[in-house]
Amino acid sequence: MRAADGEVQAHHADIPPLHLLKAEELPVSRGALTGTMNQRTADALRTVIDITPQDSDRRALSAVDAALACLAAPAAATKYTDAERKTLPEDLYEEHDLFFGAIRVTGNSVETFTCTMLEALRSQLNDALSAGISLSSGERAQLREAFWTTFHMLWRIGVAGTPFEYAARAQVQGTDMGAVHAKGDPLIRWRLGHQVFFALIQALIVSVGCLEDCLKDDPEDIDSACRLLEDATVLMIGSGASLRYAGDFTRTHYTDAVRPAMLPPHINAKFSGLQLRDHRILLNLFHRVKPLVASPAPAVGKSYKVLLEAMSTAYDAHIFVCSRFGGDRESSLRAPGSRVPAVEILQRFRDRRLGAATPDGPDE
Repeated sequence: MRAADGEVQAHHADIPPLHLLKAEELPVSRGALTGTMNQRTADALRTVIDITPQDSDRRALSAVDAALACLAAPAAATKYTDAERKTLPEDLYEEHDLFFGAIRVTGNSVETFTCTMLEALRSQLNDALSAGISLSSGERAQLREAFWTTFHMLWRIGVAGTPFEYAARAQVQGTDMGAVHAKGDPLIRWRLGHQVFFALIQALIVSVGCLEDCLKDDPEDIDSACRLLEDATVLMIGSGASLRYAGDFTRTHYTDAVRPAMLPPHINAKFSGLQLRDHRILLNLFHRVKPLVASPAPAVGKSYKVLLEAMSTAYDAHIFVCSRFGGDRESSLRAPGSRVPAVEILQRFRDRRLGAATPDGPDE
């Protein structure tokens, strides 16, 4: 629908909001994680970190609900400043947030980021339990591992060995309840899947930011650098799984319900997932990290190579979903009328961005 002032407003589906910090305000160093940690966040992490892959989705959801109850309510919404908008003037990233139910907020950075991860995970688990999910067991495991890798990273860096660890108390979890199965709405799945993707991109920003901090300030701490690279690799693989989850419905559903919702008059022309501002911030981080991984320690270079392979896999997941919904023949929403199929555009982005992140590759 169009507002009275002529701006385009997204059609709202019945989805829970995802509260996100601006990417520029995430805790992107080990000092930022320890410096903004508080007891509420430590208690929330204590509540979820012992969930294992063998636990059911209902058991995991119960722990996530209890962890969220530890945290303060999300702070008031904030908007980008004119100066921030000018740094990426061509991207309608605020409209992108609106369409996918993302609300930018301010607040304690580590607590708000933890809340973001828990909110995205709760929505994903609720949706999967109520509407069903057809992902393979391996893809579902990749999604879960990405979230729990983040929780363990936050605990390891921000809580372990501090007074917060000794005072942390796991909250009592509710009883597992049977899922109420509902007919899946592809537009809801599309939006919730993208919320999961947004949360994992923010987790990647935090992990790669901490990696940069480690490589600059502690270049001899090879074990910590490799651990952060392993964390980022799991998160990158999980981000690919989140895109497969977002597209977990039929091509007909996409054609009839999802694609039309991303076209005028509902949305501005050239609407695209490439508008995610956080993704640009992540790419900038990789640009800063790549000269640092060319260190004398072979283990760091080897782990970084594995991360780049995971990045390629994540882009391939995006390409797979795009192709599944006709992108191997149709143009991208970002380039309507183009004779170049959307898949080919994504392949170019993948190759260019992987090259830019490779230590001996060209800058993008």
